[in-house]
Amino acid sequence: MKKYLILILLFFILLYSFSTAAASRQQEFNFYNLLNSGGEYLMEYKLKNMSLKEKVGQLFQVGFHSKSAAGEIKNLIENYYIGGVIYFSRNIKNLEQTASLSNSLQDLALNNGVGLPLFISTDQEGGVVTRLKGATHFPGNMALGAAADFNLVKKAATATAKELKMVGINVNLAPVLDVNNNAQNPVIGVRSFGEEPELVAELGKAYIDGLQSKDVVATAKHFPGHGDTNRDSHLDLPVINHSRKRLDQIELYPFEKAIKAGVDSIMTAHVYFPTIEPEAGIPATLSKSVLTNLLRQELNFEGLIITDCMEMNAIVNTFGTVEGAIKTIEAGSDTVLISHSYDKQKKAISAVIEAVKNGRISEKRIDESVKRIIKLKSKRIDLAEVNKSNPAKLELDQHRQIAQKIAENSLTLIKNKGIFPIKDIADKKVTVIDFKMERASIAEGESDKKNILTGYLKKEFQNLKHITLSQDNYIKKSEQREVNKSDLIIICTYDAVNNHYQIKLAEKLAENNKVAVVALRNPYDYKLIDKTQAFMTTYDYSPANQKAAADFILNKIDAKGKLPVKIE
Repeated sequence: MKKYLILILLFFILLYSFSTAAASRQQEFNFYNLLNSGGEYLMEYKLKNMSLKEKVGQLFQVGFHSKSAAGEIKNLIENYYIGGVIYFSRNIKNLEQTASLSNSLQDLALNNGVGLPLFISTDQEGGVVTRLKGATHFPGNMALGAAADFNLVKKAATATAKELKMVGINVNLAPVLDVNNNAQNPVIGVRSFGEEPELVAELGKAYIDGLQSKDVVATAKHFPGHGDTNRDSHLDLPVINHSRKRLDQIELYPFEKAIKAGVDSIMTAHVYFPTIEPEAGIPATLSKSVLTNLLRQELNFEGLIITDCMEMNAIVNTFGTVEGAIKTIEAGSDTVLISHSYDKQKKAISAVIEAVKNGRISEKRIDESVKRIIKLKSKRIDLAEVNKSNPAKLELDQHRQIAQKIAENSLTLIKNKGIFPIKDIADKKVTVIDFKMERASIAEGESDKKNILTGYLKKEFQNLKHITLSQDNYIKKSEQREVNKSDLIIICTYDAVNNHYQIKLAEKLAENNKVAVVALRNPYDYKLIDKTQAFMTTYDYSPANQKAAADFILNKIDAKGKLPVKIE
């Protein structure tokens, strides 16, 4: 009799564990442990009590265009039972507003449908891809690669996880595990730890450990690898033609290590791999050969597979977002990410439901993904903490110290012909030239970033002139005379490999002046350098990195970083 009473008790725990009464649940209760201890029968019962619409909705993670839990996103939670949301800069005003938004969204989810909490995700990679306003802006992956300090990587990831949790975000779409060995890569670049697979794997593991130590889902991306492409999958379908042996040694290596390290989630790449996928033009995201045969069966990944956004042109221009949603589930994805269009989100959910009804996708296949989703939510989301996000508890000063340490250890001096160290700083006449970036880039709001390096330098260079140029501008004749009188000209390039006018100006000025280049994003800018006398790179424009560059120029620190990529 006691055995039966225990089974009944376990049944009711599962049935009501994700309910509005969750806040009163004992914090030490761990639903994931229950499942691992023989709760699979209870999971099956749970699935049988979910409608097809509720199940399919759990497979979708969506973006929306407001800073409040109203309108379109409210409808998607209440009537389409979506499993998660993704935040972009458009959803975020500050930490307090973000926490309030997360609390409101979770409240909607817990009071509708099956009462499951939401995965709330964002791309908080650090560096050039940073979403949270008011949070610590950590240097990005390539800066971490230049510092090559595993302890610092884990500290940065742990601090990032704390900040995400305090605003209700439980999934970080990071780290990037692409091995960037293509200098022309327009979308990965400094988002990668570097070009050596062993370094990428080890730093990636440290980052994953840091995030998941604080119960934030880590997401290794972009499987099977986006590092050796010269096309942006946001715009077109890249192709990687390498042999399987080469893929095993380079592209797949960091992901294999991440799987062994227990990464919760892996994001797919909208890249075509002919060696793995026999049908021409099929992106990895839509390939059963890649997601099921390789990732699930060969590499033994048991976690969650999430797609990259299904509104990127690599998908839109091949199969389309709606058909792509069906095909990626057929291929083996658990979560379909549609970041922008409300209309496409609704159509895709409805199309998957119809595909199950007409037999194209089995309900068993849907159940497999729903199980993974529920298990991971149970593992990482403590319902006693849901709706209680409070950024006031954040230790931002301590986190910024970690960011500054990374910046100081990563700053890399590549060329120096008699410029540094600068003597008699107070007496020097210095001109700083930077550029206003007008084109869109992958980090939202990136073009609005200020060159704060100048502000740091002004504190000690008493005779400093600052000039900001755009692509079609030139230095005025009146300014040119003053510039030519400078003891040193500092040119702050920004992705100059794609904006050659920046380097052309630097090289021209270097013919008759002393010029130091500070690459505020792309170390590959050095490929275009010849005449300028000094070159250093910060790998990205984070405040910590810019301060480190200023401190080096002012003789306060040494440049300790080592290039994690080859520049020829």
